[in-house]
Amino acid sequence: MEAKAHVLIVDDEEDIGLMLSRLLQKAGYHTEFCTSVAEGRIKLKQKKYDLYFLDLNLSDGSGFDLIPEIRQQPEVSGIIIISAYDGLQERERAKAFEVNAFVNKPFNKKEILEAVSQIRL
Repeated sequence: MEAKAHVLIVDDEEDIGLMLSRLLQKAGYHTEFCTSVAEGRIKLKQKKYDLYFLDLNLSDGSGFDLIPEIRQQPEVSGIIIISAYDGLQERERAKAFEVNAFVNKPFNKKEILEAVSQIRL
């Protein structure tokens, strides 16, 4: 049986983070959830993740703030932005950071699983 990916979710809305965690766990992924850029940085130092879900609007910054540190990790498979901010500026910045997908909030199960399926894990 193939080992499933380890996923880090960084979102300051606890209900969204927990819902996303449950959805991905049911699909067989190992997940961890945190609510800030600072917590995300701590998690990055503690463990290697294969996939990252990053919210843009966090209490102490933006999910974009974590991308340079994520890119320093070996063998990162993917980064997915999840955000209610869906403007041209955010999408252009995501493109510049070479994120794999941009999923708008509110999202549904199908949108999340489709975004994940486009990434080789």
